Amino acid sequence: MLFLKELETNLTVNKLMEQCFEHPNYKDYCSIISTKKGTVLENTNLESEKIYFILNGIYGMTVKQANESEDDEKECIIRFLQKGDSFGLYFMYYDCWEPGVSLQSLGRGEVMAVDSNFLFSILDEWDENNFFMIRCLSEELRETQCFTQLSFLKKEERIRKALLKCAQSLGTYSDNGILLPKEITQEVLARYTNTSREYVAHTIMKLIKEDIVRNRPKPLLILDKHRL
Repeated sequence: MLFLKELETNLTVNKLMEQCFEHPNYKDYCSIISTKKGTVLENTNLESEKIYFILNGIYGMTVKQANESEDDEKECIIRFLQKGDSFGLYFMYYDCWEPGVSLQSLGRGEVMAVDSNFLFSILDEWDENNFFMIRCLSEELRETQCFTQLSFLKKEERIRKALLKCAQSLGTYSDNGILLPKEITQEVLARYTNTSREYVAHTIMKLIKEDIVRNRPKPLLILDKHRL
């Protein structure tokens, strides 16, 4: 039986990015894309499949959720990505992949777009045993499990846990608490927790009264993560 903790690899996302930057054919297969709030990046197009590496900014992995009207689709966020994260690496290991998942910029940011075939050739050289890719898949599985568990909670508990997760993975620690990125707005939290923006606002006001969070001045500041 193979255990993840037994897998050893020196390859990381940052090292993989370095291999792309340093490759003599970098300009032929890689490009830097600047994004603004709302920019959507897809994995597939008519030319090639793209893998994205986050250089700056906060991004959301989004899926479309159909509402009662077929013409009315809601984009839900299922995961947050930031500098040093990647989007779409595991797509390369499927012969026919229709992910249904997009990468959306939640503010100003920057990504490196890499041709999947070019990247596969680098992985083939540096990740001979696929240990790096197995770890990427295990991380994706953990995130999927976390999001699934979140969906079973009641609405207020969902928002509390979402704030805690954002604080732990995206926040900046200070003497006063944990400062969330400005991109984590009430609208973004509503999309992540599948609730309304109004309900998120109502819950945050309740947390403010309980001295758990602060919203003035913006962005949100988590004062007491243990009570979320």
